[in-house]
Amino acid sequence: MTAPTQHSGDSAQDLPGQKPGTQLPRPRRWAVLAAAAGAGIGSGLLGTSLHGHAWYPGAGDSVVPYGAALALLLLAAVSLFVGLWSRSSWVVVACGAAAYLTAGALSLQLGSFGMITNNVQGSVWLYGIAVVTPLVAWLVWALLRSKK
Repeated sequence: MTAPTQHSGDSAQDLPGQKPGTQLPRPRRWAVLAAAAGAGIGSGLLGTSLHGHAWYPGAGDSVVPYGAALALLLLAAVSLFVGLWSRSSWVVVACGAAAYLTAGALSLQLGSFGMITNNVQGSVWLYGIAVVTPLVAWLVWALLRSKK
């Protein structure tokens, strides 16, 4: 029986189940930017289609915008994935910016048409993007920093 040998390429960034010393290559810059833009636009479109769902408990004027909360959860999950994949917290900001631009374009009231209206659900969705994006960027930064 031989003793295990230490490879010169061992690093703390090895993934579980990988051979020691092997690491996935860093994605290229154009691929990172394309992924951030695509993920942001996709999250903006899907979140806009989801944000309007609401629950009106009782006969009062109260509303629970669960669709907007789920849309923000979707954006957070996609941004977290893209940020960890690219190993950069700035990519999360680019993803959130693309989602915000998409939602902003869909909120334009052109004539009598606008997908995001001035109600609780629309406000939670639009302002929530601006809150969730820096929080997820900070989380990615903290996770990547702890791996070093």
